[in-house]
Amino acid sequence: MRGSSFLRVGQAGFKSLRLHKLRSMLTMLGMIIGVWAVITLVAIGEGASYDAQEAIKALGANNIIIRSMKPMEDKVQIQGEMQWVSHYGLTNADAARILKTVPGVKRVLPILIHRKNVLHGKRNVDCRLVGTYPHYPSFTQSRIVAGQFVNEIEEARRENSCVLSHDLAKKLFAGENPLMETVTVRGFESWQVFRVKGILEERTDLEKLPKNSNVMGKTLSSNVYIPLSTFKSLYGVKNIDLSVGSVSSEVVHLTEIRVEFGSVEEVIPAMDLIKDALDKGRNGKVDYEIQVPINELNTLRAQKARDTRLLMYIACISLLVGGIGIMNIMLATVTERTREIGVRRALGATRGDITLQFLVETLILCLIGGGIGVVGGWLFATFRHNIMHTTTIVTEWSVILAFGLSVSVGLVFGIYPARRAAQLDPIEALRHA
Repeated sequence: MRGSSFLRVGQAGFKSLRLHKLRSMLTMLGMIIGVWAVITLVAIGEGASYDAQEAIKALGANNIIIRSMKPMEDKVQIQGEMQWVSHYGLTNADAARILKTVPGVKRVLPILIHRKNVLHGKRNVDCRLVGTYPHYPSFTQSRIVAGQFVNEIEEARRENSCVLSHDLAKKLFAGENPLMETVTVRGFESWQVFRVKGILEERTDLEKLPKNSNVMGKTLSSNVYIPLSTFKSLYGVKNIDLSVGSVSSEVVHLTEIRVEFGSVEEVIPAMDLIKDALDKGRNGKVDYEIQVPINELNTLRAQKARDTRLLMYIACISLLVGGIGIMNIMLATVTERTREIGVRRALGATRGDITLQFLVETLILCLIGGGIGVVGGWLFATFRHNIMHTTTIVTEWSVILAFGLSVSVGLVFGIYPARRAAQLDPIEALRHA
């Protein structure tokens, strides 16, 4: 009997809402916008966080990145035409010492980088000349899309072999096959010809890092990779820097050293040991900086949690406004239906029946509005992800939370109008015109 009674109340509620379609739709609008906003904002935040976390993971959660850094005492402004030489940064001895003395180190990757200009035919492109070891692709999770990377034999023989980044190959060869062709790398003092033996595609996740992130290891799209031994034999370790009114020479043996550990748990405890290994022979001179991707990842996750809470607070304001809208409309409905309430009470309806009727109508509004908001939020996220190609992730918890909040808020704000309707005096209600 109770089930059939509830069904009749539900049917009466639907009928009442159908009689005022426009008003019902406007009442639901606040809920639709609120749920839509919660799902959409959380999906956008989750997508941005996912991109940034993947970018940091691309650097290797079990890696430590050490980069050469000009000491503060060398950063001076010099006027007029002057030339000076600055010696600083990492060396091969640092890389060897870390590999030998720091427990848990699996391998190290020395990298030396200079800005150059690369030519093929009439095309020339500004690029980064990267001297490194043969295990660079596996270390950096890069992908060989054609040919091969430089190997151990070429490193030992100091051969003029090179690998081009994918974007640089497209710029220089414009649809032609670059393998076994030659390119000319032009520097300040020399021109060198290299034979192309492969094309490398770097991880593109790094482009999606937040702009305020200080994670190192970002790469330009135009890179020429050669054996480190070839780099040093042809170009040495001196890098010429031209600026307005001055010329400077910087002697940096290694631009970067990447250190890989066997597991993530070994990274943090090894930081002090790496600092001790690097500080030997430097006499207190700080000419390097250490970046730990796992620390950046943990920081980003904490920031993501804070951002998600902030987005939820903002979106929940919309649900609150929607709940207030429902309460206003239901209060107006109580006034309009005062005589109907009196008739029902005269025919035997209890206060509980009247309260239930208005709560059911409120519940119907919330369920329909919340459902439309869920579908709208999901469709927008899908459009943004698949059509605009921007990572947008709809999470189950955001859908459940948004829909649950819409129903809860609606019912909370519907209780007062329902109780007010139930407390009307039947005789006074019958006299209402």
